[in-house]
Order: sequence, then C-alpha cells, then structure tokens
Amino acid sequence: MQNFTLDKKIDLYLIDRGEPITTLSGTLDDDGCRFVQERFSFVDVSSVALSANIKKISKDCWELTGRLLAQVTQACVSTGLPVKEKLDITLEERYVLHNERDGPVAEIDCDAANVEVLETNILQVGELIAQTIGVEADSFPKQINTPGVHVFGSENIDEHPFAKLSSLKK
Repeated sequence: MQNFTLDKKIDLYLIDRGEPITTLSGTLDDDGCRFVQERFSFVDVSSVALSANIKKISKDCWELTGRLLAQVTQACVSTGLPVKEKLDITLEERYVLHNERDGPVAEIDCDAANVEVLETNILQVGELIAQTIGVEADSFPKQINTPGVHVFGSENIDEHPFAKLSSLKK
C-alpha cells in the first residue's frame, strides 16, 4: 500500500472510457494528517486510508467509488475532553469537467448530491480526502456520559439552548 501526500493529483484525461479502471489505494502520510488536523481544528487525525476506483462514465465525466477510513479525535463540545471517532466512509462521487465552450455535460445533473464540477482535468486526491473527513466527522462531538442539556460555555445546566429566545417572547 502506497503513502499519499496531500498534493497527489490525477489527470482524469488519462482515464479513458473502456480502459481499465484507475485504482487508488494507500494511506495519508503524517504531514497530510497534521494538515487535516489543523485545517479543521481536530485534536488528532490518524490512520487515514483510501481505497477507490475511478472510471470514465461519459464525455468529461468520471465516477469515483470506494472507501475512506480515518481515526479522528475532537474536543467534546461540552467538556473539552477528547472524543475519538472512527470514520468508515463509502465514497460515491462524480466529477464533471466544466467546458467553457459546451458547459457541463448535459446528461449529468450538476446540482445533484455527490457531483462536483471541476474547472480543470486534474483531480486533487488530497483535497478529496480532506474535504470528506471535514464533512463526515461529527459536527458536535460529545462524550458518552455528558449530560443531555448543556449550553456551550455555560455553568448553568438548567439553562437550555433556546432560553435567550424564550425570554424575548415575554
């Protein structure tokens, strides 16, 4: 299994319809993990592994399918203590090349989920990994035994998240 760096790029024009599928398989190097950690203010990012296939499905359109694994540690939103999360993400993405003359490919709905319009024929693997981890990691990580009602930064546990709004109602 090879080691990826965040600057790994794939020229999609080299993947031709009917040709063998391009396979990506490897782990993100330590510098890449550190970059993702700092970019999203995680406590730690490790064990990032990508296993994916890319194939051309129509003119100027490619499909990436596979799996991304990662170990992410974040601070609990209530206590600030570390919360570990194992990500096991199924990847199903389509990349459509925006053509200045013709526009995007007509038969692909560019506004659909999991469709990304590219300005160039270069797929940046590092950005794919970073964005996927950033989106899929828990937005509000909490430790298991954390009380259910707690306002961020508040010591008053009886206060609920909409307490200030309800006071405006009076």
